[in-house]
Amino acid sequence: MSAASLEEFIEKIKEVNIKSLEFHLYRGDFQKWADETLEDRELAERIGGLQILKPVGDALRDQLYFIASKRFEELRQTS
Repeated sequence: MSAASLEEFIEKIKEVNIKSLEFHLYRGDFQKWADETLEDRELAERIGGLQILKPVGDALRDQLYFIASKRFEELRQTS
């Protein structure tokens, strides 16, 4: 699965296999995607902070969803 926007990424977080989320988080793919594709340094840094906490399973899914959703709402409010 891939996402072309932050909104699409949020939707996919709830659908994708948890092992895939773990793999891509700890390989740095989500952080790189946020920074380079979305050009959102703030989101990339928050995702990087999540890596440090090393959540797995549903805790990872929930925390990643929270970070992405919160950032989406921040961006929506400023536009």
